[in-house]
Amino acid sequence: MKLIQRLFLTCFLVCIYTATTKAQSPSWAQDIAPILYSNCTSCHHTGGLAPNSLMTFTDAFNYRFMIKQYVDNNSMPPWPPDAQYKHLAFERILSASDKNKISQWVLGGGQQGNAASAPTPPTYTNSTTQLSSIDFTGKMQNYMVNTASDLYRCFIINTNFSVDKFAAEIEVIPGNSAIVHHVLVFEDTTALIKQKDSADAGAGYTSFFGTGSNDSRLIGEWVPGTAPIKFPNLMGVRLRKNTRIVLQIHYPQGTYLKLDSTRVNIKFAANTASPFFREVFLAPLLAESNLINGPLSIPPNVVKTFTSVMTVTTTVTLPYPAITLLSIAPHMHLIGDKMKVFGLENSTNDTMPLINIPKWDFKWQGIYNFRNPIKVPLGSKLVCQSAYDNRSSNLNNPNSPPITVNQGESTSDEMNLVFFAFTYYFPGDEDIIIDNSPVVGINELQKSIVNTVQLFNVFPNPAKNQAQLNYFAPSNYLAKAKIINMEGKILKEWPTNMQEGYGAINLNIEGLPKGQYFLTIETKSFTKTKQFIIYE
Repeated sequence: MKLIQRLFLTCFLVCIYTATTKAQSPSWAQDIAPILYSNCTSCHHTGGLAPNSLMTFTDAFNYRFMIKQYVDNNSMPPWPPDAQYKHLAFERILSASDKNKISQWVLGGGQQGNAASAPTPPTYTNSTTQLSSIDFTGKMQNYMVNTASDLYRCFIINTNFSVDKFAAEIEVIPGNSAIVHHVLVFEDTTALIKQKDSADAGAGYTSFFGTGSNDSRLIGEWVPGTAPIKFPNLMGVRLRKNTRIVLQIHYPQGTYLKLDSTRVNIKFAANTASPFFREVFLAPLLAESNLINGPLSIPPNVVKTFTSVMTVTTTVTLPYPAITLLSIAPHMHLIGDKMKVFGLENSTNDTMPLINIPKWDFKWQGIYNFRNPIKVPLGSKLVCQSAYDNRSSNLNNPNSPPITVNQGESTSDEMNLVFFAFTYYFPGDEDIIIDNSPVVGINELQKSIVNTVQLFNVFPNPAKNQAQLNYFAPSNYLAKAKIINMEGKILKEWPTNMQEGYGAINLNIEGLPKGQYFLTIETKSFTKTKQFIIYE
């Protein structure tokens, strides 16, 4: 009898423990769906680039163990840069809390929870735009993709611009998101690309790296999950008169009889006649020509490291002796192993971390924006340290057995390039906020260290009609903003609610005459002031 009682008690306690564990474990509706919708389903949806749709509870439940495995080993979401080295804009990184929720959800049996409380699933369509407005749109000629190997195909879109234009925003919309791996956007004015197009049967022409034309200038890029390129106010990349847009599209191996019709949308920059408007340049400031231990040649069965160094100089007379870096785009091929890029400041020799990719993946390379632009004084150095693994143990090695790999543009060759988007420096550039979303892993640290409001510089400065003041606030504040002239007279005054974290206060300065002004922010606990200039 006692044995039966013990067995009954044990079974009862196990049932209670199991029911309690399930009740306390995360649910799909309340905890997991928001994570998947924010980080995964832009690729993992029906018709998306990645397999295994994760849009519904049934989808996530069926693949729950696979999800846990890829999240645990940091394979998904794909984000090659090391966030411990440098936080970049729009990072696809799961927090420790989100990873723990996924793990506990899977181990707790993958509970659905209250389906009615789940967030509305995102929709993915090629008919919407994320640009504030569209001034130019162009679609490639329809192309039927039919390839057993990786295909890099260039498609030409005529613009017929009568004068030079400047692009402030660039958006790529894949015509078939299931087969478009990534897109590079170039502009080119030569007849060479038309000749290449005519010589290749069908729409476009095949070209592995770039367009095959030395005149082509990179102006943008798209990879799954990325937002459109949007340059800061009073900046833009030049589109020359009568230029052609060239889309170089990567279609993955094993793509058979799939139709694509990818489109590019562009918003032109405003106020290009302003003396404060700046052209943005995209160029490989670090390349094989900068190698201090070149040429780029990797013998078989070795891991070889190269270093390239470039001193930042310019032949243009600048009001401020520096350039401003907006984004960075490293590039290697299949035996690339790792790459770290940093700057050495001219006067102090201090290190400026830019990007570190500890495990190179040819399939996942992109243009990475900095959360705030980076000032690089003239005379400073840009440095790239890159390693190549030409051993048979490298599963991406295109040669078996390994052979010597040299610089070249084919898949089996190698390259060592670091593209930058940059412009001429103006004071306050480093305070421009490109991405003010919470940084995974340091939000709590910020709150513990920063216990007062931090005001950055007014941007743009000098300004006209509109400007903004960026800030960081450790908590919410009810504040009053005042614009005061040099005689101390209050010209404009308005209430503002400063939200916790990074934010911005918009300044309506339209109608104010040319001159110097003060912007004052007042709360019950502090008063802070920033100076700025208005030009006509």
